Amino acid sequence: MNSFSLFWTAKRLKKRRLVSCLILIALVMAPLVCALIFSESMMLGITNKYIHLSDGHLQLRSSYMEETKNPAYENYIYSIDETVSGYALMYSSTETASVLVKGVDSSYFNQKRLGEITISKNEENSSSNVKGIAISEALSKKLGVAIGDRVAMMIVPDDASKVLRPVLLRIDAIFSSGYDQLDQILTFIDIEYARTLYSNDSSSSLEALVKEEYQNDLDRVIEALPEGSVLSKWSDHNISVYENFVTSKQVIFIILVLVATVAAFYTASVAQQMISDDMSEIAIAKLLGCSDSNVRKSAFLSVYAVTCIGLVTGLVLGIIIGKNLGPLLSALSSMGLESLSFYLLEFEITIPFASILAISVSLLAVSFISIVLTLRKTHSITPMRLFTSL
Repeated sequence: MNSFSLFWTAKRLKKRRLVSCLILIALVMAPLVCALIFSESMMLGITNKYIHLSDGHLQLRSSYMEETKNPAYENYIYSIDETVSGYALMYSSTETASVLVKGVDSSYFNQKRLGEITISKNEENSSSNVKGIAISEALSKKLGVAIGDRVAMMIVPDDASKVLRPVLLRIDAIFSSGYDQLDQILTFIDIEYARTLYSNDSSSSLEALVKEEYQNDLDRVIEALPEGSVLSKWSDHNISVYENFVTSKQVIFIILVLVATVAAFYTASVAQQMISDDMSEIAIAKLLGCSDSNVRKSAFLSVYAVTCIGLVTGLVLGIIIGKNLGPLLSALSSMGLESLSFYLLEFEITIPFASILAISVSLLAVSFISIVLTLRKTHSITPMRLFTSL
């Protein structure tokens, strides 16, 4: 490219129309990046809640308890805990709730799980024969109970030959994972007591957490473990939740790509308006010997450079805002709105670089094509236009 084209490009970059285009691209990309960070982080956070507190990455057959010390397990598995679970109806003096009762021992809440949950316990020793239970903060608000209160439960039998069985329990702990949709149905009791309530073998399983480096490839872990030892993955127990996550991520990504594409087409509109404004200058340049190629390159560089600068500015702003969503989410969480119970508002921020890159490439590609097609019109601008405009 000759010095004339570079000079003309630099001159055009000072125009207010191009500055407006830069600001628009930045203002479009910043919220898109924030939306990606928020949705990706929230879905990953909810997934971790279900995995660590509800089902584990994998559920193993209880009959394989003695084999869990072999190298195949130790290489891939972070922890294995025996659980007994079943369903029940919980009653307070005013409300009723359907809950999942999980029997666990003291080692169940290891470092990984404690990272997903906060627990408030009753430190006072009670000589009462009434068994203790841990319920969630969301469930305690729904039932109107607190630590030390007693609740009744109607145990749903895990054997068709049994009948409904009422029990009385004392609330010894209240926990919160930050995700009310899971918390409202989840309770924990001592595993030995749980065995007296749910005696069927189908109610018992080994809940396994996979080491971090293998969490994205559970099929590989299943293949490495002894054949028949794995009952299911977490997604098999939460099919609707898992499918909803996958669908939501795809829909959100498609919508954001479409928004970025619309913004990219705006750059073609800017290029067309710039050509209309500069028709006389283009005609003079051609009269002085400037080729169509140089005119197009100059106009292309002007608009595309602004697009790239706006894109980078928007990406930086979006990542900065996205990484500092904590105070806003905390404020939303403290509002206590019922509609917010469907969302997890406290989670570790994760930046989805692959999705951000895909949207950025889409914007640049569509912008490139639309600008090039628009600038083909400069071929029709000839020096004769100077005389027709007089």
